[in-house]
Amino acid sequence: MPTNLDAQKTRDAAIAQVDANADDKWKRYALGFVAEVSGALDDFTTDDLWDLGLIKPREPRALGPVMRRAAKRGLIATTGEFRKSRYRNCAPLPVWASV
Repeated sequence: MPTNLDAQKTRDAAIAQVDANADDKWKRYALGFVAEVSGALDDFTTDDLWDLGLIKPREPRALGPVMRRAAKRGLIATTGEFRKSRYRNCAPLPVWASV
């Protein structure tokens, strides 16, 4: 029977694969975009980044690892809140805030 640890390993492997396949130039651009937006908005979701003009890569899921990287660098933090996605069948998206 799968455990939470198994699920976390599977999730982390999928995120790592998406990150490895994403264009390095786009990842640098997206990280800069997140830093700029976080300084201008109190809080935001990834949907807001798309709405503000973040250029989509071949694989839009590549934004997930960028958000994790921004959080690890202390640029943003999750607020613990979620909002329904406007683009992903109302999936819950974490709300981010600048640090």
